[in-house]
Amino acid sequence: MTWECFVNWTVSIDCGSDLGIYQGQIQSVDEQNQRIQLKNTFHNGILLQTDDQHSILIDAKTIRDLNLLSQPNSNYQIAKTNSKKFHSEQQLKVAPIAANQNFPKKNGQNAIRSTIESTTNESEVNETMKSCQIQEKYRCDQMILQHNNGPIDYEQILLPFQTTKKYLTDEGLVVPAIDLQLRHDLFSSSESFGYSLERRIESMGRCTNDMCLHLLGGTQRLLVKNRHQHPTIVVLATTNDLSGVYAICAARILATKNIRIYLYLSPNSKRENLIFENEFKLIRTTQTIVTNQVNELPRSPVDLVLNGLDGENRRLNGERWYQDVIDYCSRLQTSIIGVDPSIDSDGIECKYSLIPLLPLLGISSKYFGRLYLCDLAFGSAIFQKLNIRYSSPFGAKSFVALHEN
Repeated sequence: MTWECFVNWTVSIDCGSDLGIYQGQIQSVDEQNQRIQLKNTFHNGILLQTDDQHSILIDAKTIRDLNLLSQPNSNYQIAKTNSKKFHSEQQLKVAPIAANQNFPKKNGQNAIRSTIESTTNESEVNETMKSCQIQEKYRCDQMILQHNNGPIDYEQILLPFQTTKKYLTDEGLVVPAIDLQLRHDLFSSSESFGYSLERRIESMGRCTNDMCLHLLGGTQRLLVKNRHQHPTIVVLATTNDLSGVYAICAARILATKNIRIYLYLSPNSKRENLIFENEFKLIRTTQTIVTNQVNELPRSPVDLVLNGLDGENRRLNGERWYQDVIDYCSRLQTSIIGVDPSIDSDGIECKYSLIPLLPLLGISSKYFGRLYLCDLAFGSAIFQKLNIRYSSPFGAKSFVALHEN
């Protein structure tokens, strides 16, 4: 191919440490005298102010490296600093200028000729132009190609039996509801693969932490300059149920982020529970305020309440202290997050509820509020053992919102 094919292409030319780096559009190439003329030329990132539309001639013998950056009529723009008057005798130090690494590089005196001759047929030119078009269409954080492999399968979780309830994620993925027995079977399956209860508690705690930070407004509330208004969270927990231990784990993680945590432990909590004792020792390493008296909890301002009282094994009807907690929550008028609440929960009304693994059948929307599913990071083999086809619906997040189907 001839050099005419590359007229108006944007290039970057490295002329070594003495002369620096030039970037601009190819105006002409003098093959006989081995010279290349650039227009709209930048030298080390500075636009050259010359009499001929920023045009400059470069000898091939001074070229160390030549890179093709983009084709004509593209949206590529050279990074620009202040304009500067060009003097041919002036020597500047090299400034780092980004180059497109997808294009071939050529070194030496014959850089111009070899760059042109290396593209020997039209198909190679088309491939180079296609690469340019893709690069211009997507930034480095948007390198996503369009899906063209047929229809998308939105039902990526299939149970070995029909379920009476299904939910949808924001992306449209179908998430089936399961009964309590299948959930216990999945937990047993995970333990047979070495996924211990302690690991499950930590995963649920971290997911709850992520949800709380999301509702608090992300990182802005936790900046050093906002330390005077750091959030306050009240955590309600019991040691008689896993949901309470989940909440205590989340409280410990949140407390390490300089969030003021009040942990209310129910008076009927049994301290001989080994799992609880381990979590309680860990939370004692933070500055969490622990109490079993409702009147010692803050009245305002409280940003969030984590409810770990209404778990699967709850037996709280008629308990005076539980009614005091319900009254306390109703007076706060703040968002309450249920941590794995029981399907027959009818006490503390939650605005949000976090459910591990898969949603349960029989959930009451009145007391659960909006449902969110937590990622416990179970491998597919755990589901396959129970004849469940599973593909994670979480994407890049540790929790996803569930909507009524």
